[in-house]
Amino acid sequence: MEYTQLPKEYKYDVIAGAMYAREVELFHYDFDRINFEYLLSQLPEGEYYNEIQKRLDDTVRQMERVIIFRKSLVAQIDDMDAYTAAVKRAEVQRECDTSK
Repeated sequence: MEYTQLPKEYKYDVIAGAMYAREVELFHYDFDRINFEYLLSQLPEGEYYNEIQKRLDDTVRQMERVIIFRKSLVAQIDDMDAYTAAVKRAEVQRECDTSK
């Protein structure tokens, strides 16, 4: 599809934003994974243990989905310079947003 009103940068701005969001998402899943693994190492077998194991399994599956989605974003990058510039614009915008 050829877009007539969107600038070329728009695609890379969207990808940069989505990649950042996936990294944040992956960070939090990994944070939870570490906590669940620690809990499992400290708990005796039982109902609570089984509940935490299920949460860990679900978290690992979610991490796998995020990684696949992230790979699909990377596959859309066909101009690394444009993507790098978009990442820099996104970083500046986040800094402006946090300084308000």
